[in-house]
Amino acid sequence: MNRATRSLFFSLGLKQPQPYFPDEKQVCLFNKRPILYRGFTPKSVQESINELQERLYTQGFLANISGKFDFETEEAVKEFQKRNNLRVDGIVGPLSWACLFYPKLSRIHRITPPELQDAVKELQTILYEEGFSKKEPDGYFDRETERGVKRFQRVYGLKDDGLVGAATWAVLLGMRQKIDKSFPQLVYFLSPQFLFFWEQFLMISCIILGIYHSPIPGPAPQLNTALATAYALTCIVPFLLECLPLKHSSKTSLPLFKYAPYVLTGIFWKPIINYMGTLFNNN
Repeated sequence: MNRATRSLFFSLGLKQPQPYFPDEKQVCLFNKRPILYRGFTPKSVQESINELQERLYTQGFLANISGKFDFETEEAVKEFQKRNNLRVDGIVGPLSWACLFYPKLSRIHRITPPELQDAVKELQTILYEEGFSKKEPDGYFDRETERGVKRFQRVYGLKDDGLVGAATWAVLLGMRQKIDKSFPQLVYFLSPQFLFFWEQFLMISCIILGIYHSPIPGPAPQLNTALATAYALTCIVPFLLECLPLKHSSKTSLPLFKYAPYVLTGIFWKPIINYMGTLFNNN
């Protein structure tokens, strides 16, 4: 990204695009503490080790199945992680498990191979049950399935490329928080850039609403002046909110209520502009 593009992103308040899981490499999110659950016993750990070794043996990474997570098994795990562009640490976390048992899926082939249809059907079942796709599971990775995958990826902060790799599988299978159902679901399917411009539009509109309905005596400004003033005042509202003794609540039944301070800022736009001018003149 060149200097001009970086300046444009900075001036608009946009975050510079960063690759999610660059080169499909795993982010180190896990330590050596196991995932605990009711019924967690040494037997369940042993079953997991057996399953791990059987899969590594089948794929040619392990020569002997010992039933123990020994040095040979660790080296096999590291080799598997290296081959699949995962973090090479010998720790079998959610991404390594997903890569071991779930194939990479995408809409590259017009006809889904038979050996992948079960995985596609499981993917479609999750998307269908959670409302990301209206297509019932049939085992074929078509355009509608790809759209559902992209919606899911946008919601959970993954790169929305429609490619179901280890990271997407791990999140699909449970490495995530629940969606806040109280918020309009359509918002989750929109791009971050669209949401940014939509929020800017709401803030400026609320300030203009306050400007043209201000009870303070004096003529209302022309529309172009009001727009420029409103855009400038959007930068001041956060500082005003910090100065005012208001109780901030993250949960509200009226999502648009958070824009009320912008209307108030528009109503008192003249005193605010005069005060800012006084500060600059004094400096």
